[in-house]
Amino acid sequence: LDTAAETPRRRWGSTMAAKMEEGSTNGDLPNKSILLGGEDAMEEDENVPSTMAPMEASTGSDELISRIITPSPFPHHVTGPTASRFRNALSRVTTHPTSDVEAWQALITEAIACSRNMAGTLHSVDADTHAKLDWIESCFGSLLSSFPYASSYYTNIAEMLLAQSARVGEEGGPLVDYGMDISQRVLQCEAKLENIFRKVLGVNPDGTLVDDKIGGLCTSSVDLWLLYIRKRIRDAVRQAATLPSVEEREDFVQKTTIDAYELAISHASFVVNNHVLWKQYLTYVKSWIPNPSFNTNHGLAQKQMLQLRSLYQRLVTHPMTGLDQLWQEYEVFERTQNEQLASALVDEFKPKYQHARSVYLERNRVYSATDLDMARLATPPVDKEDDDEDYIAKMKEEQNLLTLWKKRLSYERTNPERLSANELVQRVRQGYKEMACALTRHPEVWHMWSMWELLRAGAKDSEKVEHAMAVLELAQKHVPDCTLLAYGQAQVAELYSENPEKCLEIMERFLERSPNALGFVLHQQMVRRYKGIKEARAVFSKARRVLLESAVKESSAEKETGETGEATKEVAEGEAGAEGKNDAAENGTNGSRRMVTNRLDPAIGTHDNSTIGGDRKPGANNENEGLEGKTTPGAITWQLYASHADMEHRLNHSPAIAARIYELGLRKHHSFLTKPAYIYRYAQLLLELRDTENLRALLTRAVAACEADVGLEDEVAALWDMTLRFEAILSGAEPGNVTAFHNVERKRHAALMGAELEDVSTGGITSSGDAVVGIGSNKSTIADQLIRSEGYDISSNIVNGMSRVADVLDVMGLWGNGDTDGTSRRRRKKSPKADSEADLVGGKSDACYQRRQQFQNLLDSGLSPDQAESGSKLLSARDRMQTSVQQSAANLMIQQSPEWLRPLLLLLPASRLKTATMNKPPPHMIEMALSALRTNALPADRPVEEASEGDPRKRKRDGGDSSDEENGYTGSGGYGNQFRSRQKKRLNDATDNDK
Repeated sequence: LDTAAETPRRRWGSTMAAKMEEGSTNGDLPNKSILLGGEDAMEEDENVPSTMAPMEASTGSDELISRIITPSPFPHHVTGPTASRFRNALSRVTTHPTSDVEAWQALITEAIACSRNMAGTLHSVDADTHAKLDWIESCFGSLLSSFPYASSYYTNIAEMLLAQSARVGEEGGPLVDYGMDISQRVLQCEAKLENIFRKVLGVNPDGTLVDDKIGGLCTSSVDLWLLYIRKRIRDAVRQAATLPSVEEREDFVQKTTIDAYELAISHASFVVNNHVLWKQYLTYVKSWIPNPSFNTNHGLAQKQMLQLRSLYQRLVTHPMTGLDQLWQEYEVFERTQNEQLASALVDEFKPKYQHARSVYLERNRVYSATDLDMARLATPPVDKEDDDEDYIAKMKEEQNLLTLWKKRLSYERTNPERLSANELVQRVRQGYKEMACALTRHPEVWHMWSMWELLRAGAKDSEKVEHAMAVLELAQKHVPDCTLLAYGQAQVAELYSENPEKCLEIMERFLERSPNALGFVLHQQMVRRYKGIKEARAVFSKARRVLLESAVKESSAEKETGETGEATKEVAEGEAGAEGKNDAAENGTNGSRRMVTNRLDPAIGTHDNSTIGGDRKPGANNENEGLEGKTTPGAITWQLYASHADMEHRLNHSPAIAARIYELGLRKHHSFLTKPAYIYRYAQLLLELRDTENLRALLTRAVAACEADVGLEDEVAALWDMTLRFEAILSGAEPGNVTAFHNVERKRHAALMGAELEDVSTGGITSSGDAVVGIGSNKSTIADQLIRSEGYDISSNIVNGMSRVADVLDVMGLWGNGDTDGTSRRRRKKSPKADSEADLVGGKSDACYQRRQQFQNLLDSGLSPDQAESGSKLLSARDRMQTSVQQSAANLMIQQSPEWLRPLLLLLPASRLKTATMNKPPPHMIEMALSALRTNALPADRPVEEASEGDPRKRKRDGGDSSDEENGYTGSGGYGNQFRSRQKKRLNDATDNDK
């Protein structure tokens, strides 16, 4: 008995050692624990947070201990050379439980190493052993709570629990019977092991499937299925002990084992490493008769032969590693039974084998299981908020992985193995399960899976809807703050379920869990559709309350007048259904109503309570803060107000209430003034209300707000275009508006172009090659002189008057393709493609001018026509100006230098700032030189310059000076005596000739 029990124990210990050695190959664990040896890859000692579970005995729950027990019961974790490393790893996994893969690998490697050292004392009854086993379990439980589909780690803890739940005489069981009843700990380990199989494989201990539409997601793990088979065999042996005869016991165990293998084959016969499961099944069936030569049980031999034939005929149709060898084994097996029958069966199954072999080779060309990285921990997607230096590299790596998974599933959906409809559904569904295990926190993975479940063929509509809803429900457990997943589930319920109003319940649950502006907007639209106006207004009011609860409300920052408070009251009344005010508000051009926009103090809204951009401080009046399963409410965005205003305007036919909603947004959130889309919608509403006064005030304030902030050039351009377009519309009402229209055009052109960009001498863009005129140090470009003499607007109108008119017509939608929102102009900045003939309005001369203007814009953007044909990206005038401004300044300094100095300056190399070297030193260098001259006396005699002996180009002349005209340029500075002598001689000769 001792020998029989010791062999399985050694086998278990060697299995755990093998897991440690192959951990790095599977991507699970490194070869050597960074806690126990090797280089210290972590930072030094850090304080362990107090969020860990204190030391406690395991409870009677069938769930794993989900929090790491502290302090560790192992002495070397508390004191010793590796204690600081252990505490550092523990601190890291607590701080970043879903992203710090390296720290988790180090911690789990240490836990496995500790369990391997305890292989001989697993079944000890002392408290110290139980505490150590609980600590090991808590490490795995904590990891699996953060990564719920890490199948390789489930395999590790399941094998430990299988050994701990073994009894005397069983594999991994205790060596000595202590004469006690089955301990509570053994029963707990048994229950936890069964719960793991139920959760990740979707099977009960008796072999029945869990009543779930999705089932287990880790059914592709062959190692887990082999552990499940071992568990089923052990349970069968225990149950068979109560049967009276040996034959009945053997038959019961054999039947249970076959059922367990068949269940595993039905789920994992086609997955990666499926050959391991098939070969294990073959080995088991062959073990029925250890020595066929001395077999006397012909019934068992016949049963074995039929079972092996069935196995071989099924496995040769599945693409797998080692398929050629298995086919040869099948041929040998059939020929040993009956040569004539073997020939017929081989001919029947050979085409299936060849097709499976071809699919296996083709599949390896399409994707590789190694590249799919199935064993990876499902960390969150790469995000810019991480502020990682390797953001671009990580993003590319993640996108490549996601693309490879999509390619793999697309290939499987083409049915390369020619499967039946049911088999194809199972195969593709298993592929999506594997993808969800590897990329659990990527919402697009779950959405793809749900759309396939919903749109696949060959199933009832109700069944497809149930599966799609189940997938999206599970997805929201892992990505609870994704509005798109909740909205996708609501859409499925609204479009395909028998009760469309179920979509309201879905969105309500999401908003209770993770409230944000987009969720409230989508929910409000659904409520308006099914419940009406009053309930939809209540959603808007609730959104403002919930999303503002966690913001710091500084009422002192809002200097609102009594009229502003009255307008706020009107908004509240409008939300309650006071639609009778619309008629009075819409009478006349401006009516008797005065909009809030004109009455706002300039300081109002400078403190934005919505804390857009993540500045909200959690915990301030937030009832959801700290509750389990709920996230911090999101910030209020302009879409919440704009959507509600559109609903009031278009659906409820209440434009006055819609205007007050826009006003309320601007009053409460000053940042909305820098959102062109919000301003554009509000401006359109004011135009429909014929409120020109407040329309102009709105656009003026929006432009001023954008110009006050740095980095909002695109928003400024969009708002100026918007202002010009509305002024163009208003100019058609009365003659007095024409002057305002031209004033806006002048201000817009000066703001978007200006003297620093526009060359008013040629009509193009300022460049470094502009001609310089003038005398002495007063030299400047022609454009600069024109601006000083005539003014920028006059000079620009003279040279670019027609292009400015065309630009205004483009903003108005009368030039080009008719876009009025700036999309055509933005497209021309990115694409050199000209407008079609239908877009070239006017006469032939107008069309010709338009094409020439497009060509000029192309040249001003920094591309040649041949580059434009290749589709290269154009540079804007401002970008081109920024890249050449330093070079332009350098060239200007060179041109202002004396003529004799210009060639020398052009020969000088560029400075470190990539600009030409100036002839004027910086001020600090001048101060240093003057200080040196004041403190140091000059020598009485001028030093004589000696030419270097190694330079044959210089020759000594009289007086010790070298010639700077012979043998070319030598690089010496100043004037030599020979040069002065020749100059003096030339002057004397010229004087004599004049005489």
